[in-house]
Amino acid sequence: QYRIRQGKRDRLLAEGRDPYPVAVARTHTLGELRRAYPDLAADSKTGQQVGVAGRVIFARNSGKLCFATLQEGDGAQLQAMISLDQVGQESLDAWKADVDLGDIVFVRGEVISSRRGELSVLADSWQMASKALRPLP
Repeated sequence: QYRIRQGKRDRLLAEGRDPYPVAVARTHTLGELRRAYPDLAADSKTGQQVGVAGRVIFARNSGKLCFATLQEGDGAQLQAMISLDQVGQESLDAWKADVDLGDIVFVRGEVISSRRGELSVLADSWQMASKALRPLP
């Protein structure tokens, strides 16, 4: 597990992508978004563009759409949706290849509610904020 993650980090560095950037352009905390949209109807859009960051504690990659649950240190959670239509093939492939549980990622996109009613950020871009070399306990 450690060697695989270390290999991913080394590949990011070789491709010129920093696995540990000094800062990301976060505009809101996950808790702020939860408080701003407590009752957003299922399958709706807000039009608000945000930048959020959090630790990946759950990820489901499937075809053209990937889901990840992000969590901050205070326990606030939010779903991130990485869609082929929004980010493009190269970025979606990079997400599938590079992101592991425990990584901290930055996601920029629109605040929406998924079809199942889960408050989410539909990403138009994403960035590794901190590559975890050890898996979550």
